[in-house]
Amino acid sequence: MNPRNHYFTPAAAHARFEAWWQGGRLDRPPVSLWVETKHSPRAPRSTHATLRERWLDVDFQVESALAGLEASPALGDTVPSWTPNVGPDLTSTLFGAELVFGENTSWCQHTVPETADWERFIATPPDFDNLYWRTIDAMITRAAERFAGRYYVAMPDLHGSFDILAGLRGPEDLCLDIVDEPELVRRASLHATHGYVEAYRRLYQRLTALGQPSTTWCNYLHTGTAYVPSCDFWCLVSREIAADLIRPTIELEMAPLERTIFHLDGPQALHHVDLMLQLPRLNAVQWVFGAGHGPAARWLETFRTIRQAGKAIQVLAEDADDALTVLRELGPDGMWISVGTPFPNAGRATEFLDTVHSLST
Repeated sequence: MNPRNHYFTPAAAHARFEAWWQGGRLDRPPVSLWVETKHSPRAPRSTHATLRERWLDVDFQVESALAGLEASPALGDTVPSWTPNVGPDLTSTLFGAELVFGENTSWCQHTVPETADWERFIATPPDFDNLYWRTIDAMITRAAERFAGRYYVAMPDLHGSFDILAGLRGPEDLCLDIVDEPELVRRASLHATHGYVEAYRRLYQRLTALGQPSTTWCNYLHTGTAYVPSCDFWCLVSREIAADLIRPTIELEMAPLERTIFHLDGPQALHHVDLMLQLPRLNAVQWVFGAGHGPAARWLETFRTIRQAGKAIQVLAEDADDALTVLRELGPDGMWISVGTPFPNAGRATEFLDTVHSLST
């Protein structure tokens, strides 16, 4: 590979990510970074009467994405892709949840008001013909047409079993249900898991038929099945509950995947690190320390714990200096560097890539 070729090339990026998935490296670690760009004059202007209309306007969303991709240089291993999106509770809509849209995210209305309503939930098959899934499907079709092979269409954001249950019931009430009716919750969680796995299977087949590799909001690459297992809800429960109720669902959700990177979100999730590292199909970990808890270099021991367990890491560095500090401390093997602060121009970004290369040889 030519380290002076700073622009994204599929073959080089695939090779670097494949080495990273396996805990190694090639010439340097994969690097994802961004460059400051001005607002594209091609970006459509919203004239929608409501946020809901804007979110669900397929042409508007795809044209906005295309304008942004065309205005952003794809440097390093930054996958030039767009994730069709209606928010993080897409999988909850399979079971009747309606979405409420904010400026930058959405959330679902609770549809399981009482503990006994889990029986109704368990008897309800997932609905892949609801408005939100039809919208996602239309976004995929339109994006593939407009991108015309220049950019990738990524896997939508899918949250797993207990995050589905928390979205439908509310996290506090779900905690109470776990105490009061653990076996009922177990059955509900397995029903949600099967819906999640089927959602992934359908979307993977859809995207593969369009010639798309595996990627998503987490900007990795793989030629086969890959995804980002997670459970934000488990921050609220003990190690014992997580091992008994939540781990089996995560393992089922990971079973169809060739490559996995676990999204470990927030300091409260750290008491489940040992459990996470025992997951048999785990390849890598994305540790999200959260706003006010950085920089990444503050968490060197957490990264070391993950690497010593034989898992690769994605380092969400606050800026270039933070990324280089972690690289110097931990070395390049099994490391994927993502730099959060955009570089002021392409020249500074390529200088950073050269420095990463020199520190990796």
